[in-house]
Amino acid sequence: MRVFIVIAMAGVLDWGAAGASPNFPSGAEANEHVLLGQLDSTWQSWVKEQARTMVSSGRISEDRARSLAQGARMASGADVNSVSFLLLMQAARDADADLQATMNQSIQARAEQDELSQIAHNKAPTDSQLSPETQTVLSMKGRTRPVMTWRSNDTGEAPITPSTPAADVDPGVHVDLQTAMDREAAAEDALSAAAKRLPSATAAAH
Repeated sequence: MRVFIVIAMAGVLDWGAAGASPNFPSGAEANEHVLLGQLDSTWQSWVKEQARTMVSSGRISEDRARSLAQGARMASGADVNSVSFLLLMQAARDADADLQATMNQSIQARAEQDELSQIAHNKAPTDSQLSPETQTVLSMKGRTRPVMTWRSNDTGEAPITPSTPAADVDPGVHVDLQTAMDREAAAEDALSAAAKRLPSATAAAH
């Protein structure tokens, strides 16, 4: 088990350098900005809530997003392709934020475990005395990024669409590192499929 953890953490180190944000399809953020601007604050909040629920439950797929979007279409006449795309954009952000939070927790737990082990031996370790596993974990601390959360500032006025919507982390969801990575991959795959159904940002704006 110890070897597996070390291998997993080493893999996350590589992810931290290369995967600092979701892997959005080309032009996806421009489309998202336009489409979010067409929603009022109530539906923007709905997108946030439903995307968060998808990720927390592990039910992340294009089919699931389109099913939710069909409900939105019945309630408001919203375009299914557009709404499913928005849901999966947010889901990709949330899954990425969850992965980052899980990685941070793993780093913290591993560092604390090693620190307690050293205390039990009544000596303060030097860098050269630390195990390679511990050095890997500690070196990752400087390569993680803070997780952003979303706050509602709805005042009843016309919605102001942020240029980059923030990720929403669910502190009540505790998953292992592999599960968090699988959810992010599922969100990105579903988003890629949804983006192919979407008109260009220019077309959406007219």
